[in-house]
Amino acid sequence: MNKKLMVSLPLLLSPFPGLADVLGVEVGAGGWAYDISGTARYKTKDSANDIDVNQDLGYDDDSLGYIYAVLEHPVPLLPNIRISYANVDSNASGTLRNTVIYGDIIFNANENVRSSVELKQTDVTLYYEVLDNVVSLDLGLNAKYIDSKAEIRGETSGSESADVSGWVPMLYAAVGGDLPFTGLAVNAEGSLIQYQDSKFYDYSISARYTSPWRLGVDVGYRAIKLDLDDFDDSFADVEFDGPYAGLHLSF
Repeated sequence: MNKKLMVSLPLLLSPFPGLADVLGVEVGAGGWAYDISGTARYKTKDSANDIDVNQDLGYDDDSLGYIYAVLEHPVPLLPNIRISYANVDSNASGTLRNTVIYGDIIFNANENVRSSVELKQTDVTLYYEVLDNVVSLDLGLNAKYIDSKAEIRGETSGSESADVSGWVPMLYAAVGGDLPFTGLAVNAEGSLIQYQDSKFYDYSISARYTSPWRLGVDVGYRAIKLDLDDFDDSFADVEFDGPYAGLHLSF
């Protein structure tokens, strides 16, 4: 894969008309309590250098905040838009079980290490409302921008950092169902792409309540998978998953 992953996908879907009757805006924010698991390595294709983020680096549960905004409109052919942002920022201490090469540094078995990871994610989703009644169906494209920095500092070996950035275009779909006259709804949405040996997905399942005053509550479960094969010299198979809750306001 190229140093910056720029996967070519069609920029337009078949021209489903936007079915929203009026202009609508929704904004929301909340917190996500996630668990991180998986392995990572840097500048080496040898899987013997895989570092387990739990058993070697000591990562466990953590949390982050997220924000988003949605604009839906009645203009035919033009897609609706959703923009969201979340930032994983975590650090941990652990002990390596094996001698591994990470970047240009050899870290020794049984060496104590400290590490940090920051993963900024910005999602720009363009979609069409194929159905918009008791049951809703949205189809479109999601462009996810990943900006990540991970660093490992050994007690005796030194330190090494890996910077990863690039756009990841993905197919997007969302389906939902409303319980009429109650303000209650259930939703499932997700984005996915697989390119050669790399795979990315991001999905959530949620229930929401919107009050007559347009303020509402969301609760659900979200999972993000980053299976990287030579993405900016990084190789990883990492998943973030867990429950989330937030507030939304529509007008």
